[in-house]
Amino acid sequence: MKHGMRQLIILAVIALVVAACGDAGGSDTTSAGATTTSGGSGATTTADGGATTTADDGEQGPIKFGMLIGVTGDYAPYYDVSKAGADVAIAEINDAGGVLGRQVELIVVDNKSTVEGAVQGFSQIVDVEDVDALGGPESDGAIANLQAIKDLQLPTICPACGTSELDEAGGDYIWRITSSDSDGGLISAQFARDAGFTRVAMLVQNTEGASAPADVFKQVFTDVIGGEVIADVRFDPGQSSYQAQVDQAFADEPEVVYVGSGFEAGGIILTEWQRRGYGGTFLFSPDMTVPEIAALTQQGVEIGDGVARSAIAAYDTESPAYQSYAPRFEAITGEQPSAGLYDANQYDQYIILALAITAAGTTDGPAVAAEITNLLNPPGTTVYGYADGVAAIEAGEDIDYHGASSSLDVNEFGNLSSPNFGEQHIVDGEWTQVATVELDASLRP
Repeated sequence: MKHGMRQLIILAVIALVVAACGDAGGSDTTSAGATTTSGGSGATTTADGGATTTADDGEQGPIKFGMLIGVTGDYAPYYDVSKAGADVAIAEINDAGGVLGRQVELIVVDNKSTVEGAVQGFSQIVDVEDVDALGGPESDGAIANLQAIKDLQLPTICPACGTSELDEAGGDYIWRITSSDSDGGLISAQFARDAGFTRVAMLVQNTEGASAPADVFKQVFTDVIGGEVIADVRFDPGQSSYQAQVDQAFADEPEVVYVGSGFEAGGIILTEWQRRGYGGTFLFSPDMTVPEIAALTQQGVEIGDGVARSAIAAYDTESPAYQSYAPRFEAITGEQPSAGLYDANQYDQYIILALAITAAGTTDGPAVAAEITNLLNPPGTTVYGYADGVAAIEAGEDIDYHGASSSLDVNEFGNLSSPNFGEQHIVDGEWTQVATVELDASLRP
């Protein structure tokens, strides 16, 4: 698509979002910063506030993969491991000769974990950086830019956006390679049912990523399971105290409290819960299943094993793709991959995009998009990495890519057909998977 048309589309989206959010206090309208990671060398340069990089020199320059992600804000705990997963993929691609004979360059832009930041960051990453494909967005950013992604015909992978709004909205230019919040909310309701809870209170942040699974939880728990939500407390993020909300949630002595929140508000809520001495147990949304929440145990917040439960995507650790990926990730971070932080999904998205461009023989958006669903599903030769996939494609074979995160089979809407789940508890100050969980499909509303 021509540069001028891209600019018109992005300006239109920004105008709509600004109009929708104009009454919200404290919105951040500063230009997003960009970090550019080049090829397999791992060299990184940073450009702040609207700086540009050298434009792609037609078919001779690098192929640019965008990464629009929360470097700051509520999603910041995911960034370092997400970037490490992406770096493993970019190095693997470039070490195998790049894509269509060209090296791949990763362009990282901070969406600041906000809707406004996601729209501004999207403008920079497509209109200034002129990326060929996009990865990294979380729920809020994916929905804010969904129409622009389709209008621009930009192949986009969502590695961690669970929003239920994508349940039937993807599959043409956007694919989700993690579980839907519809399933995440359902799993939490399943936990409540299996534990015998009948009276639940809810504390939920007013953002898409937190509200969507909470709404599914409430619907399944009340309409399907027959339980009672005795308090549904919604709050805006960014407050210095949530004492009134915590008091409201615990006022009628619920058997369990569902908390759907970013880690910043969640940390304050749990600290106030501890100070008030309420006790009890919690069900946490995926956004609460981050190291910052587990680390509260070192500050005397008693959320040890069994006090809080969470279900998040689980990796297929027996997959050859995972077994190849994991030691390379550990070499960068010093740690094993963590399913709750989606690092393997970040890796998979760029392998998928690189294989799709290879299969298409071009970076043209519609041609690349047409290959993605095919290479994620059977039939085809099963491949577990980029080089093997390229070899099969060059041999004239159809391929079925099985990733480091899961087999990645998708339905007609670009969603995982059979996501893996793991039950997480906080054990010795860390989130630990204590069991795998089979989703009870009979609970689907």
